[in-house]
Amino acid sequence: MKSNSSFGKQAEVYTVDTLHAAGISNNNIAKNLGRSRRCVDNFIRNPASYGRKKGGGRPRKLSSLEERHVRRMASNSSLSINDIRSVLDLDASKSTVLRAIHRSGTLVRQKMKPAPRLTPLHRKARLEFARDNMNTNWNKIVFSDEKKFNLDGPDGNLFYWRDLRKEILQVHFGGGSLMVWAAFSAYGTVDLKFISTHMNSVEYQDILKNSLLPYLHCHRRHKFIFQQDNAAVHSSQSTKTWLNSHGVSVLRWPSCSPDLNPVENLRGILVRAVYAGGRQYAFTEALKKSIPEAWRSISPELIEKLIGSMTQRIFESLATDPARDPTTDRCGGSFQVTVW
Repeated sequence: MKSNSSFGKQAEVYTVDTLHAAGISNNNIAKNLGRSRRCVDNFIRNPASYGRKKGGGRPRKLSSLEERHVRRMASNSSLSINDIRSVLDLDASKSTVLRAIHRSGTLVRQKMKPAPRLTPLHRKARLEFARDNMNTNWNKIVFSDEKKFNLDGPDGNLFYWRDLRKEILQVHFGGGSLMVWAAFSAYGTVDLKFISTHMNSVEYQDILKNSLLPYLHCHRRHKFIFQQDNAAVHSSQSTKTWLNSHGVSVLRWPSCSPDLNPVENLRGILVRAVYAGGRQYAFTEALKKSIPEAWRSISPELIEKLIGSMTQRIFESLATDPARDPTTDRCGGSFQVTVW
């Protein structure tokens, strides 16, 4: 075992802070790092002043506890400085909160990678889809999609605070994420299903068998049409054969068009509920409990608004010309629906 004195490397400090925030016991942290329990206890008791001599000068505006709350909320989130100040009700300036984040040494502001550009074939397919579905009865469509939920927050934000300590946590105890399959129609949601992060066609067909088919049977008088995107497991010959053999009608869907799918809005609302207030999860068990709870809370009024938005989505797709508006020349723009 290493010396019982203070940590010699900043990397050890980051590791202890990360594992403690993830709910790992002090004893397990000490064993993992080859340090004494006392050494770990001393750091966790007061990390802001650990290993530092007391000096003069004006005391900091934020206490060590408030600084930890700031860093925890910023970690792997897209919250702005003002968002963090508001949620934590801090009596401190933006620059003070920003300095607290920078002092962590592990949080960096990072831009998300942009979506790939729409090709001419993509744009042509979207226009054809819009023209063909101007008069579609969207109440007869079951919309579906898959979504990944990370322990440390959602994907897909334009900017976010990337926490370098998460890489330490993954090295020591493994990272985590969950994938779900979700679907709904004008008549309600389909049972949410957890799926593997590398789902194949066989697993996908099993999901459809256990979730979609019972839903279609229950509402068989509506003669639903099933919507799915063009992911490999959706468009494989095996899946096409399975859908056809079970009498499931499938809506032809243009590639790179998540903005046309109201499930995108629904899962955005789901994400905000699961990660409300910048919440993060130490273990997948807690995350796996929160996702279905948020799914069950979706109201019929919200579903009605999302289904009702389809006509407008179609007309906006027809009216948008990416050649004139480069901001729309990306796979999956956005369509805003006011839901409250």
